[in-house]
Amino acid sequence: MRTQYEAVPNLLELHDDPEASTYRQLIRDARRSHRCPVLLYDATLERCGWNTVGGDQAHVDADPYEVLAGWWPGPCLPDCPCDEPLAAEFPPLARTGEDLSQSPATFASASGFVRAVRELSSLAVVQAGRPADVPLALQWSGACNYASHDLARLTAVLRSWEERFGALVLFMAPDTLLLSVARPPRRSEECRSVAAEHLAFCPDQIDPQTEIRTRPLTLSEYADSLRGEPLWRFWWD
Repeated sequence: MRTQYEAVPNLLELHDDPEASTYRQLIRDARRSHRCPVLLYDATLERCGWNTVGGDQAHVDADPYEVLAGWWPGPCLPDCPCDEPLAAEFPPLARTGEDLSQSPATFASASGFVRAVRELSSLAVVQAGRPADVPLALQWSGACNYASHDLARLTAVLRSWEERFGALVLFMAPDTLLLSVARPPRRSEECRSVAAEHLAFCPDQIDPQTEIRTRPLTLSEYADSLRGEPLWRFWWD
C-alpha cells in the first residue's frame, strides 16, 4: 500500500495490485462503510486535489435533466457543416423504471472489468459512499477544459446513470473516466437519448479519438455505438 499521496482529499488507501475479489467486497459495502474502490491510472492523483473544480455542493442533488440540458451544445448554426445538425432542445432522459445502483448484476459487471484493466491500474479506496461520488471526493480535474462542468453537477449525472443503467465509475485517468454498465441501452430510441446525454456530459465524445476516423461522429452514429455496450469511456481533450 502506497502512502505518498496523503495530500489528496479523501484518499484512504492505494494498492499496487488490484484484485477483483477485493474490489467486489469494497463496492458491495461502500454505501455502509464509505470506503469506495476505484481503479486509477498512473498520474491520475496528480490531477486531483483541485478545489476550484468542485463547484457548489448543493448541485450534487440537482436534477440531472436540468444539468444536461444546461450543457447541451445545440442548436447547430444554420451554416453548420454537420451531417446531422444538433436539435435546439435537449431530449428527455432515457428511463428504466428501477434503481440498479445496488443490484448484484451491477457489482458483478464492474468486478468483471477489474481483471481486464488491473495491469494498468492501482486500486484506490476513497472516502465516498458510491462510485458516482469518487471524482468529487478526490477533486479530480479531468474535465477542467469545460469550466461549467463542475464536479458537483457531474456527480448528479453520474448518480443518475448508476441508478438507471447500473453504470459505475470504475477507472479514472488524468482526463478519462471509464464506467462499467450493467444494463446498457439496446432500443434505438433509448440509445439516441443516452447518446445525447453523453454528448452534453462530455462534448468531446463525438470528436475523432483514434487515427481511424477523420471526422466527428454524428449523434446517430454515436448512438449506434452504444447499443449493448457494457463500458462507457469519457475523454476530455
